[in-house]
Amino acid sequence: MSRAVVTGAGGAIGSAICRGLAARGHDILAVDVDGAGLAALADTSPARIAPHPCDLTDPMELAALVSAVGADCDLLVHVAGVVVTTPFEKLTDAEADRELGVNLLAPVHLTRALYPVLQESRGHVVAIVSIGGMLPLGESPGYSASKFGLRGFLLALAARTRETGVRVSIVNPGSVDTPMLRHEAATGGSALNFLSTPLAPQQIADRVLGLVDRPRVETNVPRTDGWMVKTGMLMPGLTLRALPWIARLAQRNLRRYQERHGLSSVAD
Repeated sequence: MSRAVVTGAGGAIGSAICRGLAARGHDILAVDVDGAGLAALADTSPARIAPHPCDLTDPMELAALVSAVGADCDLLVHVAGVVVTTPFEKLTDAEADRELGVNLLAPVHLTRALYPVLQESRGHVVAIVSIGGMLPLGESPGYSASKFGLRGFLLALAARTRETGVRVSIVNPGSVDTPMLRHEAATGGSALNFLSTPLAPQQIADRVLGLVDRPRVETNVPRTDGWMVKTGMLMPGLTLRALPWIARLAQRNLRRYQERHGLSSVAD
C-alpha cells in the first residue's frame, strides 16, 4: 500500500491533493503548520489521512517528522509555500528567512532526509513550484529566488533518476485562487498574477494526481503561460523592459479580483 507525505496539506491545494490521494487508496501523512486546517482535513478521511502539525523551518520539528515517516514513504508532495509582499528595501531578516526557509530550504532538507527511503521504494517527488520559478517578479524577489532555486534543485535530482530510481515531477501553476493569492492582491503582490483568470485549487490537485499516474519532469498550468514565459526568458533583458507594460495591462483584472473578494489594495 502506498504511503504519501504531503506538505502544506491544510491549504486549498494541499487538502485537495490529500483528498484525491485518499480516494485512490493512498495512506497520507498530512503536514502543515496549521493544526486546525489539518484536523478539518483528517475528518474527511480519518482512515487514510493522519495529521502531523509541523513547522518545516524548525530543525527539531523537521527531525520529528522524518522520524514519524520512518522507512515507509514512496510519494513526497511538496505544496507548502509562502509569499512576502513587503518591498525588498523594507524587508526584515525574519521575513526573508521565512520565505526562503519554507519555499526552498524546507523542501531541500525534507527531500534529503527522506531520499534513502524514496530510493528504496523507487519513489516519486512531486512539487508545486510556480511560473514565478521561471519569471522574475519585481514585487516578490525573495519568492522568485526561492522558486527559481527549488526548480533548479528538482531538475538536478531529475537528472539522476536513472541512477537513483527516484522520479521527480515539477508543477508550475500560474496564479491559483487561494488565500495566499488574496493576501498578495491586498498587500501589493505582482499584478502579473492577474494576466489570466486565477486557477481553481482543484485544477492543480488534478494535475498532481495525473502525474502520480504518469510521471513527467515538468508541467505548466496553464501550458500556454509556461511556453510564453520560457520564450520570453530567452531574451531576459527585453522581457524585463516589457514587464511594467504587461503589469499595467493586468491591473484591471487585479481590481476586478479585489472587488469580487472585498479586498482593499495597499494604495487605498
